[in-house]
Amino acid sequence: MTLPLHPIHWTRYAITPTSLLNPSLMIRFSLWLFAFFIASHAISQERWQSDAYIQDSFIKIALEREYKETKHPKLIRWTKPIKLFFESDSGDASLQKELLSVHAQHLAYITGLSIDFTDDPKKANIFVIFTDYDNMENKVKQYIGDPEKIRAALNEAICLGNFSRNSRYEITKGTIIIPVDYARRKARFLDCIVEEITQLLGLPNDSNDVFPSVFNDVSIDTYISPLDYLLLKALYSSQLKPGMNVKQTKAAFPNVLKELHANKDIENAVERVQKYSLKVYLGD
Repeated sequence: MTLPLHPIHWTRYAITPTSLLNPSLMIRFSLWLFAFFIASHAISQERWQSDAYIQDSFIKIALEREYKETKHPKLIRWTKPIKLFFESDSGDASLQKELLSVHAQHLAYITGLSIDFTDDPKKANIFVIFTDYDNMENKVKQYIGDPEKIRAALNEAICLGNFSRNSRYEITKGTIIIPVDYARRKARFLDCIVEEITQLLGLPNDSNDVFPSVFNDVSIDTYISPLDYLLLKALYSSQLKPGMNVKQTKAAFPNVLKELHANKDIENAVERVQKYSLKVYLGD
């Protein structure tokens, strides 16, 4: 069916120099410009850039636990340099170490932590193991302990991260086990490298309420997002201390946000998260 066409009549309005000099019109025009600027600024800011969203996301990821219920969760993080021990008996070991190295240095840049490799397992405090799926339990026994104690994680997770802390809530040791064959079948190989070591820095939980983020299991993010960048910056802010509970963390968080704003981290997170990133390195 063809609809009949009708002529469109345009009405042109002209603003004369006289009308521009009208004080009343000038005031209304100025108010309109101001309102437009505020609205444009509000539209340009993403939801994850709001102070309330950053704080809420931080509490969910830093102070909740995925497989172990904790009635009184405390903030955890590293206070000493990290020494990575790399081991692989599956897949391309040189590529695996290269990817791990790039991501580790990205995390070092964001957090200010010292992260390096060591060939001596006695000097290491994070062990990163690439193996086959059928060998997972053997590696758990070797590097973590009784597999039954982490059975839920073994049954559900594609790759595995585990950490230990001391009485001061400082992380002292971590282990990452990536089943190369299984992770590749699930198209999560890169995700495992990025997410597991990032979580081991003190952001141990996953939440589908936090977006965009590698800590969101239904998200398509493979690499650290701008929000993840802010969560890492917050975690290693001097305003927070290991051992803080939820109430203490919330009380201190306005100063964390003030710091992030002063450094323009929130406003520039989209650009800054890419510096030294695995995503840029791989050209994605």
